Amino acid sequence: MPESEKPAISGLKAAGIGCAVVVLVPVVFLLGLIITYSVQRATPEDYPEVKPEAMGRRLGGYSQDAYAALGIDRVLDPAGEGMREGDENHLSNDYCYPDGLESLADEPEEGAYQMGHSWALQEVDKDQGLAALRRLHSHLGASAAWRVTQSGYDDEYREWRVSAERDGGYQVSVAWSVRDQRLGGGVSAPCAYDPDWPEEGQLSDLPDTGTWPPPLTPRAMSRGRSTT
Repeated sequence: MPESEKPAISGLKAAGIGCAVVVLVPVVFLLGLIITYSVQRATPEDYPEVKPEAMGRRLGGYSQDAYAALGIDRVLDPAGEGMREGDENHLSNDYCYPDGLESLADEPEEGAYQMGHSWALQEVDKDQGLAALRRLHSHLGASAAWRVTQSGYDDEYREWRVSAERDGGYQVSVAWSVRDQRLGGGVSAPCAYDPDWPEEGQLSDLPDTGTWPPPLTPRAMSRGRSTT
C-alpha cells in the first residue's frame, strides 16, 4: 500500500470510531436511565407504615396542643358546637408521589397517603390574632419537640404567621390574615403507607382517614372521635 494512502485510511478509521462513540453514548445513557427507573419503580418508597386512624389521632393531638396555646376562648367542634359561619375543622387526605425518575410517570404511590388537619376561626380581630400568635410562638419555642421555622409578617399574603417543624416530617403553621380577619392553621404529616392497604389496590383510591377531626378547645383534650 502506498504510504500516501495510509493517513487517509487512518483518518477514516478514526472518524468511524468517533461516530460509533457518538451513537453509543446516548444509547448507554438511555439504557442506564431505563434500568434506574425500573429499579426505583420496584423499590417501595421510604415511608413509615401508619394506620390512617392513628395518624388522624396524632395530628389531632398536635393541633389541640397548638390551639390550646393560642388561648382563644372558642370551641371548634366538627359536630357544630361553638362553630360560627366560615369556621373550619377537618381532616384531609392527599396522594403521595415518588421522587427521582419515578416522578416522570406522575403516578401516585399505591397505598400511600399524606394527611393534614386544618382549622380556621373567623371574626378574630388584630389584637386577638397577634396576641394568640405570640403565645403560640412562646409555647413552640419552649418545646423540646418543635423547632420554630417562621415567625413574622408576610407581605405577599398580608398575614402574620408562626410555623414550626418536628422530627419525622410533621409541621404546624398558624396565620392571622389582615384582609380576612381570620386565624387559621393546621398540622401536616409526612407521607405514610397504610399497612391494611390491599395488595391489589386501586391507584384512584385513597386510604380513608378513618376518624373524625377532634374538637379543638382552649383546654387540652385527650380524646378524639372515631367514625366506628
